[in-house]
Amino acid sequence: MILCIYSDTVFANSRVSFSRPGNMMRTPNYAYSHDNPYFFSLSVSSEIINFNNDYQTNYGKSSNAAAFKMQTESGYTFGLTAGNIMDPINMGEIGFHFQKSIFKHGDVSLSAGIQDILYKADGNEKQIDIDDMSIFAVLTSRKTFDNYRLSINVGGGTGKVKYDPHITSTNDIGTGLFLGFNLNTPFLSRNGGMDLIVEYDGTGINMGTIIPFTNDYSMSIGMTHINSLGEFGSESKVGADYQSLQPDAPAFSLGLTMNIPNAPEASLLDASGYPNDITQRELELLNKIQMLEDSLNLMNNENTLLSDNNLLLKHKVAIFMDSTRVFSLKEQASHAINNRVARHLTRCLRHFYQEEYRDALTEIDKAIDLNPNIALAYARRGSIYYKLGDMQRATMNWNIALKLDPEFEEIQELLLASKEERLQSAELKD
Repeated sequence: MILCIYSDTVFANSRVSFSRPGNMMRTPNYAYSHDNPYFFSLSVSSEIINFNNDYQTNYGKSSNAAAFKMQTESGYTFGLTAGNIMDPINMGEIGFHFQKSIFKHGDVSLSAGIQDILYKADGNEKQIDIDDMSIFAVLTSRKTFDNYRLSINVGGGTGKVKYDPHITSTNDIGTGLFLGFNLNTPFLSRNGGMDLIVEYDGTGINMGTIIPFTNDYSMSIGMTHINSLGEFGSESKVGADYQSLQPDAPAFSLGLTMNIPNAPEASLLDASGYPNDITQRELELLNKIQMLEDSLNLMNNENTLLSDNNLLLKHKVAIFMDSTRVFSLKEQASHAINNRVARHLTRCLRHFYQEEYRDALTEIDKAIDLNPNIALAYARRGSIYYKLGDMQRATMNWNIALKLDPEFEEIQELLLASKEERLQSAELKD
């Protein structure tokens, strides 16, 4: 599908991202065989270095790769890629890749291999090209924390492992170093988890992600040489007549992968051709074995469900902790405000007894501004207005105080005395 979509708009180099064995973009790596539940994988991928198709160039406009990848339980990894490369005549090639784990200790593995044994079709000439062959070694370390798995790959190699530009051949000897990080996250954990990739391929930094749609299908998205991202879309326009291609141009990468799972192990009860002399006891044992197999499958499913529930609970705990922090901060703020209100109420009372009613009114207004839900504040403000001769405002504030605290007996007495015109005999109570 991708091969058809991009056949008229894509430029790419010989090593198309996500087309080599492993779960990185361009750099070699090693996947632990016991973590690979698939028999083999099929993928297609493309690299885009320019969306503009208005200028003249002799370079082909289809640069994609299809790949076959397989890893055995004994630690062998095989890969076969086929595609077209950036070349004036749109050269096609088939590449073979091989890798073997040679040492393991705990979470550390050392592997070595050969990549890019290429069979090229250049017009009528067909040949095996070993100039770009890459001999490499990679040390892989994997760490697990919470629900994340981090793989670190450090190594070196020759050929296209050392340098892989957007041209037909490197013709460059020597050894180059590379470094890669792959973080498997719990996002989409039902499908195996989403991978985040960062790597240094010897000449630039590549970043990407592998998004699993299901356990068997995934999409890969990335950007090569992201350190030169500002020059994306323009680096193919090099030379007076646009006949040259920038070797290290940044490229947008896209791929799709289909994983073919291993065949399930046959149950003992599914076997055919039991001998005629099989005993009832043996049949009973086979039935018990089948029940145990079903129980194990059920436990595996329950474990997956519990893992998902555990992740959900962690998110809920995080939300609860954030809510608790917010509540605590609100409580602290409330205590601070109440302390300030208490200070204003105290100053108000002192001014009131000293018959400094205007100063008392200023303090009580500040208290009400800080907390408008304190009945005592309105009660005192009503008494101040009464002393100032404003009976209307005094009655209004006493009614507000009684509304906030219907059991405020002192206010009830003041309002009753006001109604019966005997307020002068009533005393202000605190």
